[in-house]
Amino acid sequence: MIFVPVTIGLLLGFCLFSFIYILTKRSEKRYVATGITALAGVAIIVTSILLIGGFEGMGFGVIGIGFVVIAVAGLFVFLFKPVDKNGSNELSPQDKRNLFVLPISFVIVLTFTLFIS
Repeated sequence: MIFVPVTIGLLLGFCLFSFIYILTKRSEKRYVATGITALAGVAIIVTSILLIGGFEGMGFGVIGIGFVVIAVAGLFVFLFKPVDKNGSNELSPQDKRNLFVLPISFVIVLTFTLFIS
């Protein structure tokens, strides 16, 4: 049953990474999304070890590992992607829709996580 917390961590990490990536797309500072997602993952892992501890904290630590995995994957996928110098700095309609949908999906997955634990 370890796949459930890993999947939840990957989904939450992907939502956070995508949201921050879309916000920082205009400034071309793509490393910010990776850094914030990695810091969130490390904070979850440290909290699960120091504050929760024991067997109960292990599930939250696995969720934090999902955040870190998404941060590393985002580093390799988006950081080394060539920057389009001719593109406009405006957000596309799909980006605007995703800025609305991603926080909602984050809250839905987080609520689901709290109800199953």
